[in-house]
Amino acid sequence: MSRLASRLRIGEKIGLGFGLVILIFLGVIVHEQLELARLSADYERLHALYGARQSYAFGIERRLGAMRAAQSEFLVTRNLDAVAQVARAAVALDAEAAGLARLDAPSQHAATEIRTLIADYLGSFEAVVEAWRINGLDEKSGLQGAFRRTAHELEALAGSSAGSGEEVTGLEIAILQLRRREKDYLLRGDASYVAIVNDILTETAERVARAPIGEPEREALTERLAAYRRDFNALVEQDRRIEGLEEAMGIAAGRITPLVEENLEEASRLMTSMTDAIAEQAAARARINLLIAFGATLLGAAFAVMITSRIVRPVRKIAGLLDRMITETPRERIPTVPGARDEIDAMAASLNVLADHKSTFVNWWRSAMREAVALRDLHAAGETSDRSPALAELRMAVDARLECILAVCAGLERNSAIVQDLVASLPQSGATLSSGDVKRLKEAAAGVSVVSQILQAESGHSADRREDAAPGAV
Repeated sequence: MSRLASRLRIGEKIGLGFGLVILIFLGVIVHEQLELARLSADYERLHALYGARQSYAFGIERRLGAMRAAQSEFLVTRNLDAVAQVARAAVALDAEAAGLARLDAPSQHAATEIRTLIADYLGSFEAVVEAWRINGLDEKSGLQGAFRRTAHELEALAGSSAGSGEEVTGLEIAILQLRRREKDYLLRGDASYVAIVNDILTETAERVARAPIGEPEREALTERLAAYRRDFNALVEQDRRIEGLEEAMGIAAGRITPLVEENLEEASRLMTSMTDAIAEQAAARARINLLIAFGATLLGAAFAVMITSRIVRPVRKIAGLLDRMITETPRERIPTVPGARDEIDAMAASLNVLADHKSTFVNWWRSAMREAVALRDLHAAGETSDRSPALAELRMAVDARLECILAVCAGLERNSAIVQDLVASLPQSGATLSSGDVKRLKEAAAGVSVVSQILQAESGHSADRREDAAPGAV
């Protein structure tokens, strides 16, 4: 990591840090947008499938209610407008069922069952309508109209019959009882009145046969009574047929209603369960997004702290080394990476060179001062016994200076080798040097400068020693 960081300049590090933080937050934003898109897609699917299924279920239930209401109106009023209303409601219900069938496989299955039952119901309803058309939508049409006309003709014949006596009077009373029981049946629909009417018809036919009336009148009354019996029984039979058809229609409608209600309940249940599931998923995603945002913030802060520490820590070391170099000659050096592009690393390398040069000069100065003191003590000593310690000290000082000079020479050899390597590696075309090579040349030049300064100092010091030695020789 340190080697990688040393390859970057300070501006590049700062830019990389800001770039990483920006990328982290962009990633968080993109993740948030993706989660919002998923949540939006879930709600769209909810409304497109389960919401639509619930809507179609409500529509089917509403259309079925309209059909049943129009059917009830027709059975009460015999109004053909109600039949048209049933047809319109059936078309609308079929459209709702077709829309339901397009959603998914379960909806298609439910819609198919509903449409099948609706078709059966409409067939039963149309059969009921047709039966009522035959029976008569009012008192003047169909079997009812024919029966009323026959009844009126019978009353007219009975009223216009010539003759008198108990039989004729009983005939009129019997016809009145017949009409009364007929009306009781038509009002109440009780089947017991049918037998009563037939008994009265039989009794009336016997009265006609015994009545003191003319043969033409007797034949006409007998014929009208037979027609009355025929039309009445046909009307009764049609009523029974209508009753059976209405019962079948009720059964068909009864099969539709539970299925429609079950479909509506299932759609509502699925809508509620999916809404709850999406809400739970949204809450879980919100928690995850919060954790991701928190983690991204911590990661960004960690990157910022790491990059800042990479910049600040070497600067602190450089400042500390500079402070120590003012009052002392420190031995430690700031770690550097060879070939680094970092400005702070370059400053550290230069400071290390400066510290090395200061250490070299200080060591040389100390050895020179030690030698000077030893020479002074040697000149000051008069006796041979007093000169021995001074000579020993002088030898030690000279050895120390020699070590310093040898170290400088070794550095000079290294710098010369560096220069020779760089010169040998230069192409014949005279291409420019790299920044690393330039840095090495600067270090070599600084080393040569140090050697030059030491040699100059040595030259001056040797001259001083010769001047000091000359009076002693005299």
